[in-house]
Amino acid sequence: MNNMNVPSDGMAQFLSDVYGEEGAQGIVNNLSFLFGGFVVTLEGVVIAANEAFLKLVEYPKEELYGMKVLDLVAPAERADLERLSFDLVDHYELQLMTKSSNLKNVLVAPRIFYFGNRKYRLAEFIDNTELLKLQGAMIENYKSTSMALIHALEYRDPYTKGHMSRTENIAVKIAELMGLDNKTIGSVSLGASLHDIGKISVPIEILTKPCKLESHEWAFIKKHSEVGCQILQETNFDESVKNIVLLHHEHDDGSGYPFGLKGRDIPIEAAIVSVADSLDAIAGIRPYRRAYSFSEAIEKMEKVAHEYQCEVLRAARHLVETDRLAAQAFGDR
Repeated sequence: MNNMNVPSDGMAQFLSDVYGEEGAQGIVNNLSFLFGGFVVTLEGVVIAANEAFLKLVEYPKEELYGMKVLDLVAPAERADLERLSFDLVDHYELQLMTKSSNLKNVLVAPRIFYFGNRKYRLAEFIDNTELLKLQGAMIENYKSTSMALIHALEYRDPYTKGHMSRTENIAVKIAELMGLDNKTIGSVSLGASLHDIGKISVPIEILTKPCKLESHEWAFIKKHSEVGCQILQETNFDESVKNIVLLHHEHDDGSGYPFGLKGRDIPIEAAIVSVADSLDAIAGIRPYRRAYSFSEAIEKMEKVAHEYQCEVLRAARHLVETDRLAAQAFGDR
């Protein structure tokens, strides 16, 4: 792994020759206050590290010094790291790869400093691996609890059975097609799976009424997004997830509810779930009408295209035309 072709047993001497004995040793000694830190050259070569960083990556000093920093990064993230400016000082997240090929999720806090006439990059690494595992477990726990509420809702209204999971499938496919990042896709997935949870407060006779609703009955329905957000308010779900539940009936032209938001005031996550929700609802069976095909559903939505963000509706149309929804989204019909 020694990419500078310097024998590992001669690395200390090499550092002293190039950077000066006091400089090289001083860099190492002054890293001890960091959680885990190293110093790299402008060429991306590790020249110093504290004990916490050595323990984090499982390398002895003799092997680590002289390695290219890219060799310490998970292969899937190396291209992204290469695109970062050497002078970047903003925090970012990264996956390190240890000597035993384990992956560590870390928060990186970089700094630039000069020694003599040379520029160096110092970075502190905070290991978030266990924290992320705990957060993931908490989210799964919340989602399991929420699923129990969803199943309770579906038992009340058999015509909406599976609607939220199908909406989730469609919404995730739209988000992926639009090239959104993994964090946003995760929020879309969770928010879509919970988007109608507030309907648990709607009287069953309104949910299953086989004809047009009266105005006071429609008012009950329109409250479900706010009720759903209130149900999630005390959870640790991300705000984007709560906003999906609250805003998935907002329309691009301002005709939606509960706030009548327009255009880019509607978060992209909520806009995606709005399209996915409509697509499944129109294509689904209802007490008062037959089910439509996806093609028929998207055509009906395009007649009121002003209600949807155009790029989201366009992505949904592409999914329908390429037949990428039928098998997975409606497999339980």
